[in-house]
Amino acid sequence: MGKSRDRCFTCTVNDILKKHSGIGVKTFELDFSRCCKPKAYEYLYRWLQIVVTPGIEKLTLEMSGDEAINFPCPVLSDGNGSSIQYLHLGRCAFRPTDSLGCLRNLTELHLDWVRITGDELGCLLSSCVALERLKLTRCPEITYMKIPSWLQRLSYLQVLECHRLRILRNEAPNIYSFHFKELPYSVLNLETLRICSRNELVNTTMAFTPSKFLHLKHVGICIIGAYDYFSLVSFLDAAPLLETFDLRVVTFKQTIGELISNNPSQLQRVAGYHHDKLQRVKISRFYSWKSLVELTCHILENSSSLQRLTLDTTDDRFDAATSKCSYNRLDKYSFLDKPMEAHKAVLAIRKHIKGKVPSTVQLDVVEPCRRCYPIRHLS
Repeated sequence: MGKSRDRCFTCTVNDILKKHSGIGVKTFELDFSRCCKPKAYEYLYRWLQIVVTPGIEKLTLEMSGDEAINFPCPVLSDGNGSSIQYLHLGRCAFRPTDSLGCLRNLTELHLDWVRITGDELGCLLSSCVALERLKLTRCPEITYMKIPSWLQRLSYLQVLECHRLRILRNEAPNIYSFHFKELPYSVLNLETLRICSRNELVNTTMAFTPSKFLHLKHVGICIIGAYDYFSLVSFLDAAPLLETFDLRVVTFKQTIGELISNNPSQLQRVAGYHHDKLQRVKISRFYSWKSLVELTCHILENSSSLQRLTLDTTDDRFDAATSKCSYNRLDKYSFLDKPMEAHKAVLAIRKHIKGKVPSTVQLDVVEPCRRCYPIRHLS
């Protein structure tokens, strides 16, 4: 059944393109993702030769996950790829060389599950002077990556699940938004940073040194699993212009963090850190964990410009003013699977944090919905 469908797909596409001169094609999207080792791969080079001509603006090619088929780079040479503005390749091998040609109009590049090395990526980027957005997802061969300074228009960089990547060096001067899954080692000139990482892959103390992010103003960090959140102090210190800090805690049922004790003298403190520009802080899914309380107290004690602190013990799905569930009751029950932990977090905030909040700071504590989770369900 699958082979028959693949043959039908191949014949249909081949019949269409045989009758087409390629002139006037602006967008070409080819999706092999549901095909099983399609015979169409044999026709791929021929098809791309037809449609990739001066004038094409958008090219999307999604291959099957069965094997890494080489994208035929020669189809982009001799000026044929010079008009492409959007290029999205998925599940293939891409081996650009110096003979690739100039992709002078390319503004967005997305490589998803593509086999390409850091050097090959550098070769590709050298021909993309107009690039504005770069997205790399699950590219398993990239270990080192350098964003060159001549990418003056590059403003958005996303690097997700490139697990072998160890060093990323950015020299592009105008990147303002950066989304990275696992913490980077060296990223400069950023104003906005979004990071998602599992606890075992994060080593904040080693990854950051003071004043590494001299332009950074807005940060969002999502950490999955138990973690020493107090170590994020070094991250805050690495961004002297930081204005907003958004931390999201994601846990599993088996996740266990060190609980706060009744003795406030046991809380960690570190001297010499001042976050003078920090104005707004939000911690979502706040737990009564010692390191989270320590981080929050540190921010309160060392952020002279702080205006608002939000501690959400739920998960952004309640109205802070009325404590009413934003969704239907059944949906909420399935989502807030640790109501007792949320209640403990509220008690920890009242006992260890609330008394340290200056009069100039607005404290918002988001508690479990009183209707969905009355106290009798928490005791």
